[in-house]
Formats: sequence, structure tokens, C-alpha cells
Amino acid sequence: MGPAGSVYFAETITDLRTLIRESLADRTADERADLLAFLLSGATAPADLGLSQSLHAAREVLRERLVVSAPAPRSGHGLWVDSLLGIDDTTFYVQGWLWDGDAPLRRLTAVSPEGDRVELAHRMLRHFRQDVSDFYSPAFGSRAYGQFGFTCGFSTSVPSLLVDGWVLEAHTAVDDEIEVTAPPVTWETRVIGERLVTQLSLDPDPDGPLRVEHVYPALSRLQERRHRSVEISELTQLGRPAAIPTVSIVIPLYGRTDLLEHQLAEFALDDDMRQADLIYVLDSPELAAEFRNRAARAERLFGVPFRIVILSENSGYAMANNLGASVTRAPLLLLLNSDVLPDKPGWLGRMSAFHASKPHIGALGCKLLYEDDSLQHAGMYFERFAGSRLWYNGHYFKGLHRSHPAANAARRVPAVTGACMMIDSELFQSTGGLSGQYLQGDYEDSDLCLRLSEIGKEQWYTPAVELYHLEAQSYPIERRRLYSEYNRWLHTRLWDSQITGLMRAFPTGSARAEPSPPRRSDRTQVR
Repeated sequence: MGPAGSVYFAETITDLRTLIRESLADRTADERADLLAFLLSGATAPADLGLSQSLHAAREVLRERLVVSAPAPRSGHGLWVDSLLGIDDTTFYVQGWLWDGDAPLRRLTAVSPEGDRVELAHRMLRHFRQDVSDFYSPAFGSRAYGQFGFTCGFSTSVPSLLVDGWVLEAHTAVDDEIEVTAPPVTWETRVIGERLVTQLSLDPDPDGPLRVEHVYPALSRLQERRHRSVEISELTQLGRPAAIPTVSIVIPLYGRTDLLEHQLAEFALDDDMRQADLIYVLDSPELAAEFRNRAARAERLFGVPFRIVILSENSGYAMANNLGASVTRAPLLLLLNSDVLPDKPGWLGRMSAFHASKPHIGALGCKLLYEDDSLQHAGMYFERFAGSRLWYNGHYFKGLHRSHPAANAARRVPAVTGACMMIDSELFQSTGGLSGQYLQGDYEDSDLCLRLSEIGKEQWYTPAVELYHLEAQSYPIERRRLYSEYNRWLHTRLWDSQITGLMRAFPTGSARAEPSPPRRSDRTQVR
């Protein structure tokens, strides 16, 4: 909208407010509320910013104002909103506190800028807030040490697109009524994801209502929104591509573009890599200029042809791989981490030959090593630890030497890591690729393997291919712990019965070098 349009719109809104005020001057609060509800009943079409602005203007005239909450140490009631997260245009998540020291709460209502009203009291979760208790305890003593924090995910019947204008209204059992204006809606997906995961620390119960009814639905909708919005913004070929490649290799890059150079330095020693369809996917678009320059230099230096894909926004491990796989040219697909380096040339041909020898194969993994030549991956299995009902992803023989006899036998396994996973390209697409439900690149690989098992495909491990995999430890420990716990819970929720049946056919025996929980999935990108 240009300047002239903006002026016209502002004048229209002013005229609308004046018209409504004059025509409804003698109407009661209930009658005005009924009129606003009537206007909203016709606003269920797809989200439209102009409609949101018009409804907001009407709401400002029609809504009955309450006493504005002004928290005071001796006041019997108080209401505050810390944050309001916009999951999508009809899904929101609110966090704040409510002090109802004088009388219990009867209703807590979220009022959207458009005037939609959502009752929260019956579904919100309350929890202890030390800061609230400290504020009110001098006047109210032990009564101040209750659950006065609240958190709640909710949905509106009318799309809401405005950043400002949300109001929360509280009504107590003695008819006290207060309201507070919420802060601007947070729409940034990365920030929202981090805050939602942090909420999990409020309730340690993995099957409690906080996780099941609030955080899980919000995170699921958030991931769907992220995946709908991301796209390939740039696809460029560097060097002369192979005429008929047999393998497409998709390698996501996040945060560190220098890993491309380390890998290509190794690939340059292997003629097979010049015949592959090599694709680097940048999942950090803010590094696009640096990435283009580095990629162009690397192609001239090492002589290995490859393509670069730049995404429109950060999408996460699963979507970066899926979008990369959408532009492949070869019948075979290899998902490879950017921090995986081959032990010697010829590995791609050996892996492809093994894949071709197994008619019912789904996903194929290989031997991955730590820098000290100990085993990181020789296939994956699932196990529960004492006192937990959740399934962990374990790695066979992890920590033992690469020459361990049991790790030098090709065999079927329950799952393989996505750090180096080979699969038929059409099969990958037909099964939906990697699931976008998980956070920070964790459990997507075993999820895919379980879907492949469901349709009768076998997962295989070959020791004939050995590569080194550098583990990533670059985001905060507490956040990593919360992300991993959430992913493990989700993975178990989705696959509990299938894993139980599958593991009857795969006894772990002496699979573990040490009886301790495995580290976070080793195919996570350097972040």
C-alpha cells in the first residue's frame, strides 16, 4: 500500500469508528459484544491483513474495557503476560502470571486484535513462579506460595495477523475484572522453537498435559509452518557435471561453510566423486555470499564438480536434506553429513555395489569412526534404560576398536544413522523423506528406517566402507538435552509398538561397549 492508500485507509478507519460510536451510543455492553461476534462470524476466510485491521478497528469501539491490571504488593489480584508466541495465524502460545489472592479465578480470556475470544482457564497449566511469590509474600505470607504462573497453547476461530492488540481479561469469583495488554506477538520461528522447548522443564512428566496438550501441538504446527515457507532460492552448477551419475550425494551445511573445503580436499583424491551428483545445501542463508565465494574457489582448486543449493530460510536438518533430494539426478541417494571424511578412495563404489546386491534393501549404513579409530557407528538398535519407558537410539559396539570382529560383519540391523545413509532415490521420495517433526536433527534417521521396515524393506550395515565422523558440540548443553529428550519422547510416542516388535528379532547382547545411555545421534550437523 502506497502513501496515498495509507492515508485513505486511516481516514476510512477513523470514519468507521465514528460511525459505530454514533450508531451504538445507547447499546449495552452485551449488545455490542453480540455485534462484534456477528462481524467475526463472517471472517473465517483465509487470513487477510486488511480484514484483520478492519476488525481490530471495530473491536476497539465495541469492546467493553475493564480495569487495567497494575500489579501492587498489597493488591488482591494481578495479571501479566510475559510473551505471546505466534505459531501460525490461528495457533498461539501465551505465558504469564495471574495473582488471584483475594478470590479464585473464574475466567481468563484471550481477546485477539480482531475481537475473537478464547477461554483459557479450563485448559491452561499453572506452575510456581518464584518472582511472583517474592513480590506478594511480604503482604500475603504463605498464601503467596502457590501456582501463579500460567502457560497455555490455544487456537482462534478467526485468523489473526496483527502484531499488536492482544488483551487478556481475568474475572474472579467475586466479580473482580481486570485486563492487561499483551506484548507484541513473536513470529520468529527459531525463537519460538527455543522458548517452547524450554517450557518442558516446567513439568518432568513425559506424558503430562504440558507436553501432550500444549508443547507438542504447538511445536508440530510450528514445524509445519517452517516447512511451508522454505524454498530453494538458488541452484547453481559449479564445474562440469557427470553425464549420467549413478549416485546423488546431498550434504547440508549449517553455520560453517568451511567444512565444504575439508570434504572436497578428500573427495579430490577419489575418481568416483567426479562421477557423482554432489549437492551442497546451505541451510544458513545469511551466509550465502560467503558460501558462493568459498564454493567457487573450492571447485577451481579441487576440480570436483558439484551443485550448490541455497535455501530461502533456515529449515532444519530434515527439510534441508529433503529439498536437496528434490533436485537429484541419480537413481541412488546418499545422505551425508558435512563433517564426514572418507578413510580412503573407492568407498562410494563399494557402498553402491553392496546396495545393488540386496534386492529388499531400504537404507544402508557403513562403519563410522572417531578420530582415535574407535567405532562410532556399526548400525543402530533401540533400547530402554532402567526406569524409563522411552526408546533410545543405540549404536552397535560404540567405543570399541574399528577391528572389533563383530563390527566387521555385514548384517541386517534395525536402523542406520543419517550421517551416511544410502537409499534408492524413488524410495526416499515415496516414503516422504525425512520427517520434519523432530528438532535440531535428531531421530529423523531411525524414523525413516522404521517407515521402511513397515513396508517390508531391510536395513543393512556394511563394514566395507569406513569413514570418519567428527561429532558436533556447538549449541548449549541444556538446550541440547531438552531437544534430545523431546525427540526421544516423540519418537517413542510414534513408534513404541513397532520398535517393541522389531527388537524381538534383534537382540542387542554385548552390543554396547559401556552400559551407559548413548550420546545424541551422531549424524547431527556441526552447529
